[in-house]
Amino acid sequence: MSHRLIQLGMALFMLISMAVLPGWLAAAGGEVRWLLEYLPWVLLGAAGLVSFVYGLKKLSFMVMVCLGAYALIRNDLQVPLPQGNTELKFWGLCLIAPLLVFLYDKLPERWLFSGYYLSALTVALVPTGLFYYQLSTDPAGAHQALAGWFEPLGGYPAPWLALLLMGSYFAICALSQNRRQDKGDSAALLCLMALALTSFNFDVPGISSLMFTCLGVLLLVVLVLHSYRLAFYDLLTSVRNRRSLDSRLKGLSGRYQVAMVDIDHFKSFNDTFGHDVGDDVLRLVAQRLTKVGAGGTVYRYGGEEFTILFPSRDRKRCLEALEEIRQAIADYPFYVRDKQPSGPVRRRRREAKPKTPPQTITVSMGLAQARFDDANAEAVIKRADEALYQAKQAGRNCIRADATPGRRPARRRAMA
Repeated sequence: MSHRLIQLGMALFMLISMAVLPGWLAAAGGEVRWLLEYLPWVLLGAAGLVSFVYGLKKLSFMVMVCLGAYALIRNDLQVPLPQGNTELKFWGLCLIAPLLVFLYDKLPERWLFSGYYLSALTVALVPTGLFYYQLSTDPAGAHQALAGWFEPLGGYPAPWLALLLMGSYFAICALSQNRRQDKGDSAALLCLMALALTSFNFDVPGISSLMFTCLGVLLLVVLVLHSYRLAFYDLLTSVRNRRSLDSRLKGLSGRYQVAMVDIDHFKSFNDTFGHDVGDDVLRLVAQRLTKVGAGGTVYRYGGEEFTILFPSRDRKRCLEALEEIRQAIADYPFYVRDKQPSGPVRRRRREAKPKTPPQTITVSMGLAQARFDDANAEAVIKRADEALYQAKQAGRNCIRADATPGRRPARRRAMA
């Protein structure tokens, strides 16, 4: 299932929860309400701890913002909004919390988390401190100023201006997530949705407990998916890794074929243009291999070597799919990216030195089919490696296959 579909499913889950759960909570007993009040602390706390352990610093700070918002709601906003400074705190929550989530998602990580997280803490403390300073010194003036902004746009229970800002943040994060498919953007979308639904429906009893409980559950799902990708996907090429291949081979019977793919002259290419360009070549080849036909699944076996697993005995179909993808890689012009500094110096160097011509990337392939007498999948991979070696000996940029297996020998009937 794609990342986009998972994200859409999470958003639909939160919307359905908003539509269904308030009525269920109204009919529930006191024990259920008490449990829901404390569940956000447990779930969001667990999500924050796990994200911090995984090194997902942005996500951990987004969780801290949501925990702070929930603490403010439970401690200061459980009274009618027009009473005292409650409405001002609510409007401050609507303005500051989504802004912090948006900033933590969009600001560069190298700036936020250098120097013992001082920049990240400053981002949170400065707007919050300014708001509370204004609230403590001149609450009447702050209320008048905010009311002048919000009341014409619908100031109670949620100001439309704040909701408009939330919508803008949400749209920017959604576009970034759609382009990059980044887990940070996924977390930001969920946090913004929880804050928006809570603010817009603030007069619904128990809405904060419901929305932040749902948020905690969904953030833990995001972290579980992240753990899965760390375990079973190659971080450089985004294709499945060798652990995933081993896991898949354990559950297969004899109806499959394995192709080993190796990038030709990769070491010399890496030495000539550098490891960064070599990484680009690996990504390019992996992305092209994922388009292989015949139901093939691509795995990174190690280094510049990939494995394609075909759950089929149709040798001709698999060879046709491999030939098509081999030709597509050979025909693709690979341009080495210019990593020279920008500005006038770069322009002068471009004028003095011509561009590097497009490079041709080729791959060699070896295909092997599982046989009835194979002890394990390693035997199939070994024959595919031998076929790959034959392809390299034949001049590279070609495909070789092992001998077609014969039929399974018929069982002899027992003599009467």
